[in-house]
Amino acid sequence: MTLRLVITPPYGFSGKMWQMNSVVNGTVTETDFAAENVGRHVLAYLKNVKMTPLAKLDNVDEEGNATVGQVVNLWIRLSLVLTRRRPEIAVSSLMKHVLPVIGDVPLNKITRLRLNRLFNVLLADGKISEAKRVFALCKQFFGWAETQGYLAHSPLSSMKRRDVGGRNTPPRERSLTDAEIWIFWHGLDLWDVSEQCRWALRLCLLTARRPDEVIRARKDEFHLRIGVWRQGTRNKSARDHSLPLTPLMVTCINALISSSPKDSPWLVPSPRNPQKALSRGAITQVIRRMLRAERGLGIEPFATRDLRRTARSKLSSLNVPNDVARKIMNHSLEGIDRVYDTHDYLPQMKQALEAFSDNIQGIIGAPDYLGLHHEFEGESLQIPPTSLLFME
Repeated sequence: MTLRLVITPPYGFSGKMWQMNSVVNGTVTETDFAAENVGRHVLAYLKNVKMTPLAKLDNVDEEGNATVGQVVNLWIRLSLVLTRRRPEIAVSSLMKHVLPVIGDVPLNKITRLRLNRLFNVLLADGKISEAKRVFALCKQFFGWAETQGYLAHSPLSSMKRRDVGGRNTPPRERSLTDAEIWIFWHGLDLWDVSEQCRWALRLCLLTARRPDEVIRARKDEFHLRIGVWRQGTRNKSARDHSLPLTPLMVTCINALISSSPKDSPWLVPSPRNPQKALSRGAITQVIRRMLRAERGLGIEPFATRDLRRTARSKLSSLNVPNDVARKIMNHSLEGIDRVYDTHDYLPQMKQALEAFSDNIQGIIGAPDYLGLHHEFEGESLQIPPTSLLFME
């Protein structure tokens, strides 16, 4: 049986060029797009931009009548795919917010007022961050078009990101105190949570990894015999990374493997389809529900990414050297060290992570949260009596 994906071709692509198939073992099947954040139509659009000969993409009117969509295709091909690790994210925003509105408009007819009206639609819906992202994309595109000579002057050259929706939101500073870590860890046992979510959240804290790095992990990344998680380049920075494992981490990993079907390659598989990883939003929803419910955790709101900040703050409190902590977080070293220091820091990371795990083990092994450090020395955490973990 032949399955064919056909999408209406936008902005100059022919229907024949737009159809996409793949051949697997001699059988034509629908192309399997390994996309986590965008739709298949976005990947199809991006692939066709890459496949179209440059001479065809650049066959635009030199008198200034080229449309925004035509020049955007050139920009994607000559700039976006070369400078961004995940260009499909930017293309998705363009296809959703920009091209449907001004894609067919001549480039030289675009004014600042017209672009601001585009951003204002998002601002009116309360989508401030999205409006800022679209502005940044448009500014980058129109600046490139001016540099290339397709446009005499960018209409956004004098505008800054803060001009759209005001100044950026200050970075988050939330991290969990020792008492809150106790509440978080034991609250997962009292709440109706799947084993995958329960242990994945705990592993996020212990490994200082981003949530998606844990739930997108494959079982074969974990080498338990030698105690190393070889994550490779599957991370935000795309740097090759390995992390030493501690006994408490291994406890979480074994719990996840035990709750996962044996034929699933994923450490945290989807309950509906074990051949796919758990949805990124699943563990985020768990935390949100536990915090908002009347019979929930009863502590100040936090997000899954705050677990990573908590781990980093803990490393500092344990006097872990900054270079070692940066390696654990998979951040680049500072200054010239990022060029000349190629040491893997595995022994130092192992020592630091064992101290961190021992610290967490001491916290969760305490009889209750009342005697654990909260915000100030001698202060006890106070939670409402409706909380699952309330203690008088």
